Amino acid sequence: MYRGGDVLESLHGSVPEWLLLLAALVTRLGDVATVISIVILASWLLTWRGTAAELESPETDSIAPNADRAPAVWLVGVVVGGLAAMTALKYLFALPRPELVAATPSMLPTALESTYVSTVTLGGYGFPSGHAVGATVAYGALALATSLGTRRSRLAVAGVLALAVSLSRVVLAVHYPGDIVAGILLGVGYLAAVWWLLERSPADRTTTAFALALGLALVAIAVSGAAGRSVAYAALAAGGLTIWSFARPRSGRLSSARPAYHAESATIALALLVGVIVVGGGLQSVGPAAALGALVVVPAVIRPRLSPS
Repeated sequence: MYRGGDVLESLHGSVPEWLLLLAALVTRLGDVATVISIVILASWLLTWRGTAAELESPETDSIAPNADRAPAVWLVGVVVGGLAAMTALKYLFALPRPELVAATPSMLPTALESTYVSTVTLGGYGFPSGHAVGATVAYGALALATSLGTRRSRLAVAGVLALAVSLSRVVLAVHYPGDIVAGILLGVGYLAAVWWLLERSPADRTTTAFALALGLALVAIAVSGAAGRSVAYAALAAGGLTIWSFARPRSGRLSSARPAYHAESATIALALLVGVIVVGGGLQSVGPAAALGALVVVPAVIRPRLSPS
């Protein structure tokens, strides 16, 4: 498979030191911890700012296609699902990273050398680029879900961020150009498919997004042989889905008609969570991710209960 090795080699050694430093900073915007943290905080803010009028209908009619527009924690499920899909593909293709190593800039402070070296000397597989996928999905989802400015301007900003993160991976010689192109295309395609699903799913958006994320994470576990990140994604998704299924607001005309649906969903989610804990090596190693998933949905659970009736 052609991944642009000749392009990378032509660039290697000709990148100025200031650009290496800039790339090392920009690339952090695509780190898994960064994109998940940003999306969690944004989803909490969007959920908490929902008006009382908006919260009368979202997440209460479980078969309304656009049921949960105000509680935005489903964004986290969308991003985790994208990361899980990327992980599965990395292990499926099992293509190595470039052997080139970016030079350490002489102007780099000594205290930051170890951080820089760890950024440019990565292990694991290289196709597709996880940073390209994560940045495209996370910033693209936020652009589609928020209302600040126009949709075109939001998508433009998201595109610039995703492209900057992706190009930083080539500048730092940790990915071939083909890796980032594949990552961006995967991210865009995944977002389009998920948005189509969220608009048409019979379940609310949070259930749909976290269930999809859990399913993709389970695929990643199977493909990767229970690699650490695939287990963490599954635990996060299962933790969020379990708490949401048990505790989600159930006011509305259909909630009393479908208690069995919620009970079955909660039971299945809990069973899968237990399975992930067992596969992942016990509660001590999987527990933090599951707890984070549970914490993610808390604002969406309590916000409607605090709004005026």
